[in-house]
Amino acid sequence: MQITLSQEQTQVLEALVKHGQYPSLEEAINTALLLLIDDVTLSDANNSPNYLAWAEATRKKIDLAREQAQRGEVLNVEDVLAQLRDKVKKAREVTA
Repeated sequence: MQITLSQEQTQVLEALVKHGQYPSLEEAINTALLLLIDDVTLSDANNSPNYLAWAEATRKKIDLAREQAQRGEVLNVEDVLAQLRDKVKKAREVTA
């Protein structure tokens, strides 16, 4: 199958690779597709007890985070992104 990307889509993917978020265009596209699959799976599961429990726990975490932010207890965005990238990298190593 061949897919034609718009100029804007191509620029986004190239920027992600250029800034080191993905090693290649193919890897960036693979990640996007995996996220799409997760999104479809999640929408199918919206009424499951596990999803509802997860959603409630997530709401509580968001409320706590808002309270912390209002008190000035925030993290530097670069540190957070570095932690997330490291987490993704480790997860990929486990599945590889």
